[in-house]
Amino acid sequence: MVLLVGLLAPACGGGLTEATPQAITDRAVQTTLADLPTATLIPIPTVVPTPTVVPAPAVRFDGCTGTGTVQFAHSPMGLEEIKYLIPYGLMAGGHVTPIDHMYFEPLDRSLGRDVYEVRAVQDGVIYKMQPRDVNVDTGQAKQREWRLDIAHTCSFVSYLDLLTSVDPALEAEWAKTEGGRAGQGWYGIPIKAGQLIGRIGAQTLDFGVYDYNVVLPGYIVPSHYDYEPWKVHTVDPFPYFPTAIRDSLLAKMLRKAEPRAGKIDHDVDGRAVGNWFQQGTNWYQGLVQQKYWDGHLALVPDTYDPTAWRFSIGNFGGNAKQLGIKGNGPAPSGIGVESGLIRYELVLYDYYAANEPNRTGIVKMRPTDDIRSRDMGSVQGIALIQMTGPRTLKCEVFPGKTAAEVTGFTSAAKTYER
Repeated sequence: MVLLVGLLAPACGGGLTEATPQAITDRAVQTTLADLPTATLIPIPTVVPTPTVVPAPAVRFDGCTGTGTVQFAHSPMGLEEIKYLIPYGLMAGGHVTPIDHMYFEPLDRSLGRDVYEVRAVQDGVIYKMQPRDVNVDTGQAKQREWRLDIAHTCSFVSYLDLLTSVDPALEAEWAKTEGGRAGQGWYGIPIKAGQLIGRIGAQTLDFGVYDYNVVLPGYIVPSHYDYEPWKVHTVDPFPYFPTAIRDSLLAKMLRKAEPRAGKIDHDVDGRAVGNWFQQGTNWYQGLVQQKYWDGHLALVPDTYDPTAWRFSIGNFGGNAKQLGIKGNGPAPSGIGVESGLIRYELVLYDYYAANEPNRTGIVKMRPTDDIRSRDMGSVQGIALIQMTGPRTLKCEVFPGKTAAEVTGFTSAAKTYER
């Protein structure tokens, strides 16, 4: 995925567009919004629960051997060729729930494609090699990109995506069977630590690490994410790098809060915080592959500035949208069944450097900055939410409306679950 507010080129091949809020037709009000209660705020615990450890199958990926984790030997990109790192947990466009990989921003996008080398972090086997010729978010044709999934053992995997080219020898090997799609056997491609596997330029490089012996505790029902089975096994990559490489990478990371790699699992049973899926839309998978995110909803902290709450939804007037909450509350972490009906005024937001407040926009941030966020401009619409059970939430959005124009739920309200 290439990245970011205004700079974000398709994550995993998708594109980021700003949806223009549209007023919705007035409907008969079914539930009256009298005096909105103020939710009792319950802070997010500062102690991160220990991930669940589960046994992994002996052989999970084509060509893999062994099990357990490994120590990496190389950075995916040359340390001097990285401008900054964007952490796990970003939300952008169709990536409505927090993203399960980070982004390496190349030093100079203007130099074009294929400028910077991408190398294997450790020995392994490329068990999945996938070209992409369309923008995931829009379906429009684009120059080819490549995704590579590398098994270092049968339970420990690294992921690279948006490579603008792959090494010709690897591409030739893949072409023999098209990764098994040509009806012939596919046994993966063995690679060595530090081997040149491709190139990147003019966009970000996706990078993630997944340990299939670990299940993140902040997903209440992990099986609801089976459409992307690696997601619940996402782990912080930094501990697996040698100290010198780790320190250099952390010095490039835009996020200052712990965990520095970012966080993607925020569910708390009985609270509004975390990910939700519209009832009847097949959980994370959705109903239509080209727009699987349409029924997604996330009420989570911002990945750069975790003190700020985000309202991210798959369909806000026809488009996926990430918005701030005016006044930054009530905090979703404090909203339960007892809180009743909650009204949020939704706003655009921006980032600025606390050490230089007039410098704004995430693309202008530097790894040395203390990045903060703030609301921008007028209200873009209203969201009503109400916990109706420990794992059910009623939600309705009103793009283009003001608080005075929204008095309660209408027949268009949706039920979300997880």
